[in-house]
Amino acid sequence: MLGIAAFLGIAVAALGLAMAIFSQRLIDDILPKRNFEKLYLGIVLVFLLLLVKEGLSFLRQHFLIKQAKGFNLRIIDFFFGHLLRLPKPFFDMRKIGDLTARLNDTTRIQRVISQLAGNMMIDILAAMVSLVFVFTYSVPAGLICLLVMPLLFVLIYKNNTAIISKQKNVMVTYAGAEANYISTLQGIEAIKGNNNQHLFADANNVVYKKYQDAVYNLGGFQIRLSFMINVFGLIFLIGILAYCSNEVLNNKMKTGELIAILSMCGTMLPSVANLALIMIPVNEAKIAFDRMFEFTSNTSEDDNGVAGELNFEILSVRNLSFRFAGRRPLFHNISFNVKKGEVVALMGENGCGKSTIAQLLQKNYAFESGNIMVNQTLQLSQIKISEWRSIVKSVPQEIHIFNGTVLENIAFEDAVNDTNHVLQFLKEYGFAVYIDGLPQSFMTMVGEGGISLSGGQKQMIALARALYKKPQLLILDEATAAMDRDSEQFILKLLSKLKEQIGIVFITHRLHVLKSFCDRIYLLENGEITAFGNHAELAYAAIICIVNTGRIWN
Repeated sequence: MLGIAAFLGIAVAALGLAMAIFSQRLIDDILPKRNFEKLYLGIVLVFLLLLVKEGLSFLRQHFLIKQAKGFNLRIIDFFFGHLLRLPKPFFDMRKIGDLTARLNDTTRIQRVISQLAGNMMIDILAAMVSLVFVFTYSVPAGLICLLVMPLLFVLIYKNNTAIISKQKNVMVTYAGAEANYISTLQGIEAIKGNNNQHLFADANNVVYKKYQDAVYNLGGFQIRLSFMINVFGLIFLIGILAYCSNEVLNNKMKTGELIAILSMCGTMLPSVANLALIMIPVNEAKIAFDRMFEFTSNTSEDDNGVAGELNFEILSVRNLSFRFAGRRPLFHNISFNVKKGEVVALMGENGCGKSTIAQLLQKNYAFESGNIMVNQTLQLSQIKISEWRSIVKSVPQEIHIFNGTVLENIAFEDAVNDTNHVLQFLKEYGFAVYIDGLPQSFMTMVGEGGISLSGGQKQMIALARALYKKPQLLILDEATAAMDRDSEQFILKLLSKLKEQIGIVFITHRLHVLKSFCDRIYLLENGEITAFGNHAELAYAAIICIVNTGRIWN
């Protein structure tokens, strides 16, 4: 498509010279001889040529926008698809607005591709053909053009480094402004609750001002550069006009030839300036491409390993240690087992590492030392991520609800492709009673981030989402913390029925939830497991500890 567009661009440029040639013949030949037949034929011919030119321009634009659509779809599919396959720690340290801003920079790349494929070919042809015609009419005028035009390239090249720096600053500050918008709007409840609208409005003004300052600095620099180029072009055209006028007065050149040379130079100068300035958008596209590759050059999640059907029997965690980069160890020497048919609880205060253990079990993070064995024969690291995540499901503390219906949030594509099966699942597992309480039942639109749902309703949807995939290992991280008593009891009874078929890791800091539900409870304190047993054993140990030390745990 780009090739066709380039060819049509060349044809358009060639046809565009028809008016300059006709003007010369009109002034020097047709009008002085009062040749009405040639005049009318020439006007008709020029009209037809210009009409064809406009038709070709239309086709060229059609091919360019069609190519742009295909290119943008392919490049976003590549970059966004790669982005989704990056490890979770990559996203932990980056702002969403920065990533979306970089994805939006694909428009800059496409704009330059279209410019290179279309306008550059036209400008090259227009400059070459115009120069040839100027030489045809006047060799000295052609030599002046040939000697002066390279100076435009020198002028642009000298300012290239400064332009690149300012373009990069615009993109960086734009990404910062985008990230600030998203972060602020996501926290609107906290902002209003603390009556801090003015504080965040002022902070936004500071961030956005940096972006606008960068745009202003780049725009001002480009204006100054354009001014220098225009002054250069003006001096050049005045010089050509003075020389050619002198030739006409000395009867060495015809008036029509003067008009034609000026017309050709008027066509050639912008084309040469465009060719000289092409490095500005090329640099902009290169910067945008490099910024996108900053994250696509990161290694995707390693999905190598054992493939095939995996029947979960037991998960064994042995001497597990973990730390976030640049921080002290979060926990060390953590060991526990969970078998199919068991509910194992991890208890501990906030920040002790319970949720991080859940991330490790899902292969979202890599542990520092220790080992995780599956069925006592396979290391977790040996199992393909896609295979492992097909049998392991999780309900995290922070539940993400997508902007759609309740049914779509539970079953995704099956909400449309296999609706009856999803509804049968909801009825069989008992979720239908709770979902029917929503305004439009399972077709209720939940809004961005589930804004129309309570915390307990979000957790109910997340549990249904996890159980719909029939997991063999279920990881629940404070999965009932926001529910009312009735909803929580329903979930605990449901899990008690299902636990014969699956293994469950239940993370909580609320001991009463586990009283008649868990087979074993592990207490995580100060980075290690300090005690484990069932509810009765731990309650007895706590009483003995209070009697002996005055504290619950040493």
